This record gives sequence, C-alpha cells and structure tokens, in this order.
Amino acid sequence: MTRVAMVTLLVVFCAALIVEAKSLHKNKRNSESFRLKRGLPYGWEKKFDGKMNGFIYINHVTGETRTSPPTHGSSGTGPAPVQISAREQGSCKSGWRYAFNFCYYISAFADIQSHSGAQAACKTQGGELFWPQFVFESFFLKKTLNKVKISTHFFWTNGEKHSGKWDWGTGHPAFSNPKWSSGQPDGSGTCLAVYAHTGFLDDQPCETQYNYVCKTKP
Repeated sequence: MTRVAMVTLLVVFCAALIVEAKSLHKNKRNSESFRLKRGLPYGWEKKFDGKMNGFIYINHVTGETRTSPPTHGSSGTGPAPVQISAREQGSCKSGWRYAFNFCYYISAFADIQSHSGAQAACKTQGGELFWPQFVFESFFLKKTLNKVKISTHFFWTNGEKHSGKWDWGTGHPAFSNPKWSSGQPDGSGTCLAVYAHTGFLDDQPCETQYNYVCKTKP
C-alpha cells in the first residue's frame, strides 16, 4: 500500500470515529436531559443559560431560579386533576375542551407517550394529535396548561419531518410560518413538540415520552 493510500485510509477512519462519537454524545445528551427533567420535583426544569454559560433550574410554578438542583419533597407530587366546567366542555364529549370550533383533549398528568404512542392514544380517543389551524391555538393551549398542568415541559403535536420537510399530516394546512423556540430546529429529532411554557415549536426525538394534546371536531 502506498503512503498516499495509507494516509487516505487513516483520514477516513478518523472521520468515521468522529461521526460515531458525535452520535453517541447526542444520544447520551438527549437521554440524560430527559432523565434529569423527569427526575426533578414537579414544576422544575433544567435549562442551559448562555449568559451564565451553565445550567440553571427554573420552577415554572413559583418563578424561582437557582443554580443548584432542588431537593425532592412535597413539591415533587403532581397537582390534583382540574375539573372541566360545562362552559369549557361546550359541545365536546366528556374530558375535552371546546375552542375555535374544535375539541381538545389534554393527556392526564402521568399519561406520557412517545410520538407514535401519542398518535395511537389520540386515535383511540376519536381524534388525532394536535395540529394548528390558527396561530393562536398554541397560545390558547399554553394558557390552558397553566391551569391544568402536565408533567413534562413539552407536549406532542402531529408534526413530523418527511424527506427533509416538516408537515402536519395528510389533509392539514401546509407547514408555513412556524413559531420556533429560540435556536430551533436544532436537528434533535424529526417529531414536533410544543414547549408548554411559551407555545413555540421544538424538534424532538420521536421516542421521547411527553404529554400530548388531541384534537377533533365536535
């Protein structure tokens, strides 16, 4: 083997190692991030703060921010279920909320699913995963979730990436003028979730388990 061939082979081998290392790091980062979020007391989230160049812990219930992990205690339990009033239910069936001529179902506090699991759960409920007909639907859900509460900081939507393009599914409006969270999409995954605290979109690994919102006609 010539020297040029040996150098070329070495370069290819090193490049392959770098790609594999990045892949392992990304998978570890995603799984570790999810583990930490799920392991924190209710209401707390671990987020990277660019100004501090490190992680901070935010309590979305009290507004407290700290640099050290919170301890587990009574705050680790979830809130009691919120009853849906007759006015909120409108012409929807029990367990659903009426708005914008649609019915919305928010999964129970502990009911978290992968993206495909959430799709199946919505189908069983007689609907499908949330997709936006109007820009302000996500913000209506954000306001509703402030009252209802879910155990994850994101909820699944019907959005997926196919052949390099995002869409909301067959028969739904085109994916246009999306409201992305800061720094998104970042290539983390091919399924779309809404960050519950802002109503903006994030691309997420489809196997991650989140709460979900279903949608259907009355």
